[in-house]
Amino acid sequence: MCCLAIGDIIVGIDIGTSKVCCCLGQINKFNQVEILNSSSVACEGLKKGKIVSQDAVARAIRFAVSDIEATQDFIIKSAYVNILGMYVSVFKTKHSIKLEDKYAGVTQKDIDTIIKSVGKIQIPEGQQIIDIVPSKFITDSRVTDDPIGIFTDYLEAELDVVIADKSVVKNIGMSMQKAGLQIDGIVTNGFAVKDIVLSEEEKSQGVLLLDIGDGSVDISVFKNNGILYTDTIPVGGDTITNDISIGLEISYQEADKLKKQYGLARVSYIDNDYSITLSTYNGDAKTKTVKCSELVEIIEARVEEIFMMIKERLIENGLQNSINSCVISGQGINSINKSEKTAEDILKIPVRFGNSKTANLIKPECLGAYGIVKYVSNIKHSKSIGSKVQQDVEQTFFENVIQSFKTLLGSKTDKLKK
Repeated sequence: MCCLAIGDIIVGIDIGTSKVCCCLGQINKFNQVEILNSSSVACEGLKKGKIVSQDAVARAIRFAVSDIEATQDFIIKSAYVNILGMYVSVFKTKHSIKLEDKYAGVTQKDIDTIIKSVGKIQIPEGQQIIDIVPSKFITDSRVTDDPIGIFTDYLEAELDVVIADKSVVKNIGMSMQKAGLQIDGIVTNGFAVKDIVLSEEEKSQGVLLLDIGDGSVDISVFKNNGILYTDTIPVGGDTITNDISIGLEISYQEADKLKKQYGLARVSYIDNDYSITLSTYNGDAKTKTVKCSELVEIIEARVEEIFMMIKERLIENGLQNSINSCVISGQGINSINKSEKTAEDILKIPVRFGNSKTANLIKPECLGAYGIVKYVSNIKHSKSIGSKVQQDVEQTFFENVIQSFKTLLGSKTDKLKK
């Protein structure tokens, strides 16, 4: 049962390499999130997944939020925002408490106490906790993901603790602040996407989730309904487009059209090596004809490199035996036919594209922002929603987490001003 109340608003912002997306959702009378609108705005403030201009990112955030505000009768004051996996680490820990009165049943206060106890954990210098996600609770008699009301002497929690680079979190926070927004919480890309493209069976048995965007690939590994690994490699769909532009000596815009219209993952997949007439050419000629195989040869080299890089990361971290399948999401290579077959050949596991059932108001490029909204709406009262990162308030992370619980368990959201 989600701890959000009917009418509560959730705003998700996905800061990507080439664009910023915003999604607005509201909890309906069936206690499900209903998408009200989404917006996407181009952004040039990131390079290889890193914020290089807070002002540029802030402008894109402000424009994306303003687009949504124009269709609603309120002002958005805060939002949940994403962070790339390359800046995040996850470790597992166990914490337990003895209940004061076993006959009172487990309460939210008991869960708050366990989460607060994570503060005793030593984390690497320059890192901060951004999320605490219980994978399961253990009582005297059972294992559960929702212990509220269970009579027990002891309550134990197995938790995934998500930590991130402080400087990156500060950059995200300052960009949001310059856009006039507070941060409700920071959500790792893998967590944002998993619930809308992965099945429960996949998350249990071991799955590799690849969120392939324009400028990066976010890698996440899930098993036993918990996260084992997260990382990012700084290549994506735009990298392939740039290769085509350079290799065929055409404009970037023309290269992008070719990729989307004729994209194929391998030359060996070509049935008919037809000729393609290019409408722009950077030489003296105004037009140029190339064989389909010339285009696909360029695409093949980069697609194979991307999946080889992913395979190397998995081997380096000893994860290849923990994964039974792979799911690809994002807009980076979805226009390149049979790219999943290349992935299967290299990774040696079944691969599919993630098919998410999203609302009509969700633009395809806003899947990440929608995922953030969906993730937050799915959080049970037994789970942490992540830290409320405030740049100018010297509150501890744990005070923010507990306050977030109280806000979610309370009445209407205070994030909107009528």
